[in-house]
Amino acid sequence: MQQFGPPEVMVWVDGPVPARGDDEVLVAVEAIGVNFADTMVRRGEYRRDQSLDFTPGFEVAGRVLDAPQDGPAPGSTVLVFTEMGGGYADTVVAARDHVFSVADGLSAVDAAALFTQGVTAWYAVHRYGRVAAGESVLVHAGAGGLGGLCIQLAAEQGARTIATASTPEKLAVAREHGAAETLVSDPETLTQAVRDATAGRGADVVLDGVGGPLFAPSMRALAFGGRYVVVGSASQEPATLDVRALMPRGQTVCGFVVARVAEEDPAEPQRAFDEVQQRVLDGRLRPRVTVMGAEDIGRAHELIESRSLTGKIVLDLGAAEH
Repeated sequence: MQQFGPPEVMVWVDGPVPARGDDEVLVAVEAIGVNFADTMVRRGEYRRDQSLDFTPGFEVAGRVLDAPQDGPAPGSTVLVFTEMGGGYADTVVAARDHVFSVADGLSAVDAAALFTQGVTAWYAVHRYGRVAAGESVLVHAGAGGLGGLCIQLAAEQGARTIATASTPEKLAVAREHGAAETLVSDPETLTQAVRDATAGRGADVVLDGVGGPLFAPSMRALAFGGRYVVVGSASQEPATLDVRALMPRGQTVCGFVVARVAEEDPAEPQRAFDEVQQRVLDGRLRPRVTVMGAEDIGRAHELIESRSLTGKIVLDLGAAEH
């Protein structure tokens, strides 16, 4: 990018192949996962000190070209978590602890569709939401890639999922993911609608990737002893919390990002990624994926920003030359 702005500021350019350090892995990129954060990078909104040489892209998958002797084998397919950006490229280099194995039977496109949203959904449902059988789980943006996976994972636990979305078409997608009930994401009616759907109890767990205007009514709809898990902020709007309300109702509110979990536990996120991959192979988890060519990167950003997208977008670098 030469400037921040609309999708058309992004152009593919030629550059040198990055050099591999002693504890790094060089990977030929075959697929790029496209996320909402990428659009923020493009607009210059991802971080306060962001410069124009900060390339978007936080997850890629491809074939190992070169690695340390005890690293992944050359030729093997891996997922690279490009935590500091730089994933919009046909070759990347990354620290070995940011390179994760891909299960046999899954392609680079499959892996790029699963990592960020799949691992986040796994942590939201299992690590932080602690979803149990018989509980009611409210999932916002149930037609999105992350929301859809949260619905499926919560349902697998035996929970009853209630999903929100903005249009009838998206509500239908949430039901395809397994939502037992769907609600229009209207802040004015949300609290009462959730209470009605749970016989007055409220949701035992809220998995919120939207925030902003949905936060307060969702908190009011949280049951006694409920867990509120913040997994994103697609609204890009602030929300406030009166913590005094947590005490008499025994509620908890938490948020997380995958990178910090990995820092605390060296076995993560490979362990969670393995769980997600196995469920895809078994047919228990069915991600909704739109595959596009590298030349469609601008269109991919437009779809994400228009809120018309359902599921995940992956760029297949083998689909077209750029």
